[in-house]
Amino acid sequence: MKFNILRISKNQSTLIVSTTIFLTLLLATTVVLTNNFDTSYAQQQNTTKTGTFNYTQTDASGNPDWINTGNWSLAGIDSESPTFEAVISMVKPNGSAAHEHEVSDLAVSGQPSNENGSIIIEGTTTITMREGPVTEEPTIITLNETTISVYFDPEKIDDHFGNQSITGSVIQ
Repeated sequence: MKFNILRISKNQSTLIVSTTIFLTLLLATTVVLTNNFDTSYAQQQNTTKTGTFNYTQTDASGNPDWINTGNWSLAGIDSESPTFEAVISMVKPNGSAAHEHEVSDLAVSGQPSNENGSIIIEGTTTITMREGPVTEEPTIITLNETTISVYFDPEKIDDHFGNQSITGSVIQ
């Protein structure tokens, strides 16, 4: 008995050719999509950092005036529109006058810069104050691997945080 494995019908031949073409196209599409996905993912990776504030604000004489604590989150650091949210609790060193401020609505002006391993983001934020929210508050955020510094222009908020940055730690 003789077997001829090369002998196939026309229908089988058409099926084999169609399947081969389909698999080739599927493989080529997968390679193209994978390459495009990897490239776009690397370029659009939205990094999020979070942390805490623990800062002692001083008066004009250098004496402790306020203790600033709280949490912050900076998302989409490498995107065109990062978001920054924070809650800053303030209390006098003797435990009196406790209150808090919420920071939100970061609007970035220009491109973030990178200086000495720190990302510097300039723009405006909204800060809740006793009299109501202060919008378009000029804000500078400086972030590196371990620390954050947030500076609010003192003019629009009546020197509430002094003329100094609130600093904190990066947790993640």
